[in-house]
Amino acid sequence: MSITQKVVLKHIHKLGDAYQQLNEQLDFSSDFINNLDALYDELSANLEGPIQIIWQNSTEAKTALGKDDYAALLAVFEDAAADRDDFVVIVQP
Repeated sequence: MSITQKVVLKHIHKLGDAYQQLNEQLDFSSDFINNLDALYDELSANLEGPIQIIWQNSTEAKTALGKDDYAALLAVFEDAAADRDDFVVIVQP
């Protein structure tokens, strides 16, 4: 798969950091709002692929975000990857 859109997430300390970095690196719709449901909609259906997200410093993010927010954000990425053949998420420690 040739990557059309590549995103690098790093130093995610709150969900707002993830939304900001994703919005800066991808062409989100103008009506995107900062919540996990809207993020899933953007990643699963609204963006042209192929898309690769590389989440660097994920161990740091897990500590900063807390177990629940970390798991919820990761679930959005994994759900989008399950729904699309052209979406890949790589989680790095």
